[in-house]
Amino acid sequence: MSVPAQAAADVPVALFVHRRYEQLPRTLECLRACGVKQLYVFSDGPRDQAEVEQVARVREILRALDWVRPITLERAENVGLSRSIRSGLDQLFETHHAAIVIEDDICVAPEFYDYACAALRHYEGSGRIAGITGLRYPFSRTALSGSSFDVFLSPRFSSWAWATWKDRWRAFGFEPAELRGQIAGARSFDPRRAGADMPGLIEGAVVSETLHGSWDVICAANMLLSDQYFVTPAWNMVENTGLADGAHSSQAPSWELRWEPDHRPGLHEIRFSPIEVDERVLTEYRRFFTAGDANGGALARARLAAARWRTMRRLRRIHT
Repeated sequence: MSVPAQAAADVPVALFVHRRYEQLPRTLECLRACGVKQLYVFSDGPRDQAEVEQVARVREILRALDWVRPITLERAENVGLSRSIRSGLDQLFETHHAAIVIEDDICVAPEFYDYACAALRHYEGSGRIAGITGLRYPFSRTALSGSSFDVFLSPRFSSWAWATWKDRWRAFGFEPAELRGQIAGARSFDPRRAGADMPGLIEGAVVSETLHGSWDVICAANMLLSDQYFVTPAWNMVENTGLADGAHSSQAPSWELRWEPDHRPGLHEIRFSPIEVDERVLTEYRRFFTAGDANGGALARARLAAARWRTMRRLRRIHT
């Protein structure tokens, strides 16, 4: 794929696809409804013979598009999502200063593209903002009521319908050994700021390197080391149709994502927050990532607490 040399006024969408031919049509219809005019598609190859037909059907759907002329890279071999996203964005950012990233099982609300573009413009000059997301996890809206703003800042990287700038992306380091060194040299490093599950994720992706395909966890570690944030909306614009078939999941979670048009502000009147953390909102946000502790009774909660304690101890050993 050759990316055009000139940067266009419209922020491009980078769509990463593999074999989900059943989910892809709705993902594409959502992008059409958003008014996307520039679409770059990175199509990973099949992992085995069983996936050949599935990948072929995905590519047939893309070639039949009549509302946009996508610029497509079709790989003959399978490189995996992490390498596909990293190499795809590296290539796209050679000619574009910002991009919106969608995977083939992510469906976005009609206002998502305009929201993402507006947020990219608003926060472009702030290095403490690593990116934009359209995802509001389904935590209680209690803390959001009475807020003076329509977004809040989260220290957690979100890979479901997100956007960033070239300089922020290029500042991320993806070598686990280098990240371990940065953690060791950091004045403080507490991944629990991004959720109770984050220490375990970073331990697997960065420390033991046993969590494969974890490019998003690597990004999360970079954000925590640099004290960066994601701009997160007060209303959800994301649905994920592949939660039961993801790289790190085999069954659907107990919660679901739904668009929240009833809470959507006027897109020309979005109240963007200053670069300040609202701890009241973040407390409720973090509670979502510990809600699973309530399932399974006291023994399950004790096991989870012990596992998290061991993980934090391993991270502290690196840090000290």
